[in-house]
Amino acid sequence: MTLNGSVKNLGGIHAALLTPFDKDDAIDRKSTEALVEFIIRQGVNGLYVGGSSGEAMLQSIDERAACLRHVADCARGKLKLIAHVGAVATRDVLKLSEVAHSSGYEAISAVTPYYYPFSRAEVMAHYRTVADNAALPLIIYNFPAITQAFSVAELANLLQHKNIIGVKHTSTDLFALERLRRHCPDALIYNGYDEMWLAGLSMGASGAIGTTYNLMGDLFVAITNLHEQAHNAQALELQKIANVIIEALIEVGVIPGCKMALDMMGVPVGIARPPFRQLTGEDRARLETALTPLLKWREGQA
Repeated sequence: MTLNGSVKNLGGIHAALLTPFDKDDAIDRKSTEALVEFIIRQGVNGLYVGGSSGEAMLQSIDERAACLRHVADCARGKLKLIAHVGAVATRDVLKLSEVAHSSGYEAISAVTPYYYPFSRAEVMAHYRTVADNAALPLIIYNFPAITQAFSVAELANLLQHKNIIGVKHTSTDLFALERLRRHCPDALIYNGYDEMWLAGLSMGASGAIGTTYNLMGDLFVAITNLHEQAHNAQALELQKIANVIIEALIEVGVIPGCKMALDMMGVPVGIARPPFRQLTGEDRARLETALTPLLKWREGQA
């Protein structure tokens, strides 16, 4: 695995983009543009488009393809772009990979095929088939809470493929992250749980991909900068502000909660698709309380 200059620049903070829906439950192009602009203003490095945060598994393949194209039109030249193309069927992954390539994305990512109890050999072959046939470099999406978990040895083995460049490590196992960094010093390793970003950064993460970066990416950029300046006590205080919000989001539902929080910030993106529930006034009040320290911090940065 050898990273070229363009791919090496894929580190940093990437917002796992939410998908705005209109009142008719269609993808809202205008709101998508507004959300992308809001994220750009927060100073993050890139977008991760079409993943769990984008409700991709509640969309058709055609909807996912259209979303990838539209976001690229909104963000090209302004943010680095990684397309999540994961699906159960390998052919669907390759179809979306072609869309990502033609739309100007820098890389693709794919969650492990889910639902069926695929063997380890089948999963490894799936990733190698995607890597062999995709025109863009591939980032493995390791998400043990939802799909089959990889061992460090399996990830290191996949990273030997010339077109597999990194791992999105959505796991609380930071020991595994550090071991993977040791075995694959040149790989792009993304921390996947926002509430652990400072810890993941300390253990060798190249960057982070997260849902809450839609609404507070600037806070995580600040955490990163403070860590790089060895101001870890200050960085921890900002991580605590983030974690108060994340705790509230977990209570009300992360994706519906992030959408409501954005609405409260003046960036309406609609509600999450069923079977996600609609949030209540009580949920809104819970989020308002949690968001207060973030908004005060943001005022102090102006």
